[in-house]
Amino acid sequence: MARNQSGTTARMFNLANNPITLAGVALTTLSGIGIVTFVIVHLFGGLEASPYIGMFAYVILPAFFVVGLALIPLGMLLRRRRLARAGATAAELRAYPTLDFNEPKLRRAATIFLLLTAANAVILGSVSFLAVEHSETVAFCGETCHTVMQPEYTAYANSPHSRVACVECHIGPGASWFVRSKLDGLRQVWHTVRDTYHRPIATPLETLRPARETCEQCHWPGKHHGDKLRVFARFASDEANTPAYTAMLLKTGGGSLDLGTHGGIHWWHIYSDNRIRYAAADDRREEIVWVELTTPAGEVRVYTREGDEPLPPEVVDAEARIMDCIDCHNRPTHLFQQPSWALDAILDHQPELRALPFFKREAVRAISGDYPSHAEGVEAVRQAILEFYRGTYPDLWSTGQPLVEAGATAAAQTYGRTVFPAMDTNWETHPNHIGHEQSPGCWRCHDDEMATADGEHVIPMDCENCHVFLVEDAPEPPDLAALVAGS
Repeated sequence: MARNQSGTTARMFNLANNPITLAGVALTTLSGIGIVTFVIVHLFGGLEASPYIGMFAYVILPAFFVVGLALIPLGMLLRRRRLARAGATAAELRAYPTLDFNEPKLRRAATIFLLLTAANAVILGSVSFLAVEHSETVAFCGETCHTVMQPEYTAYANSPHSRVACVECHIGPGASWFVRSKLDGLRQVWHTVRDTYHRPIATPLETLRPARETCEQCHWPGKHHGDKLRVFARFASDEANTPAYTAMLLKTGGGSLDLGTHGGIHWWHIYSDNRIRYAAADDRREEIVWVELTTPAGEVRVYTREGDEPLPPEVVDAEARIMDCIDCHNRPTHLFQQPSWALDAILDHQPELRALPFFKREAVRAISGDYPSHAEGVEAVRQAILEFYRGTYPDLWSTGQPLVEAGATAAAQTYGRTVFPAMDTNWETHPNHIGHEQSPGCWRCHDDEMATADGEHVIPMDCENCHVFLVEDAPEPPDLAALVAGS
């Protein structure tokens, strides 16, 4: 029996003596050492600098590890076939070894095999978990596919939600949406590899989770109530960058009948006491053709435009969407603000730039130009502002160069946050539906044309339904304390 076991061991070593198996052993060993090293470094916080290190550690190296494991038996099988063609004996070609655990050599070999198998399981299990964890980081979502995600990631980094992880809105809790998102991610990777992805990224996302399961984990419209005071600063494109201030009360509202306080924009539009469904004629949901309101009393009203054919029930069932947060707040994070408004915010927060003659006009002109790439556009906008003041206002240039350079940097940064030529993305490709100045927004439905069939109910276009102007186009910032006292 000892000779049998020795023969078995010798036969296994003989089958393993081939380049494919040896390459598999080397690949598995080296990648395993690399994986263990990266895991240890990760535990001490050393893998946060670059998303590509995580990809290498938890995706590429494990792939090499598994390929190496597969090469080991593959090489032995091919070696056995070559030996058979060379006339090896039947004993040398037996497919399975003789197992007798009374033999010390076999017990030692089995122990080593089990330990290696357990180690492989631990390594693969650990890196699988870490790979999933890494794939849910902001760095992975925003930086791995740099060209594709650069616009969205840049806008995200400058948004009010910049400390909210991407997966909290795009996936949310639960296994079903996790699996769905990962499968959709494979489709996106395939399009990226084949260079067939949309430019710009198509919106709205059809696979986005309902806002009630994501947005409303933090924002609870049913608990909102009352009005919201907003002050807007707008600056003219004249030499003095003349300011104009507007203060308004937005009737955001909220609440519910159960709370005893209700009304306003949120109460009417978000599924609390009312329920609204709508259907659009286009993929971007900018041309609304059918609206259904179910009131707290259970009354159902259907609004269409005069002359439109009624939507068949099967179309309603297939295409009608329950209205939620992102139907109005469609750019809550990935906002590409039009240059004029972005520069208004800069002039409001950096009032010293108002001393630059025609700053807003020249900045808007530079930002609106066509440039070959994002980086070239940023530099071109900066140089355009510098050249304008150097050539048109030489005295200002000589005495206030630091201020001019600050203005040039601000304009260049505005371009950098707004325009991305490689993805054909700018403020026009992704309009904001809040309000009705940058896009039809509210007026997609509130146009005084959508009415019930009997004409008794109309979706109104009355400004006072949504906001009240307290100050309009004032030359000085409004006295908010006086406004509050007066109200």
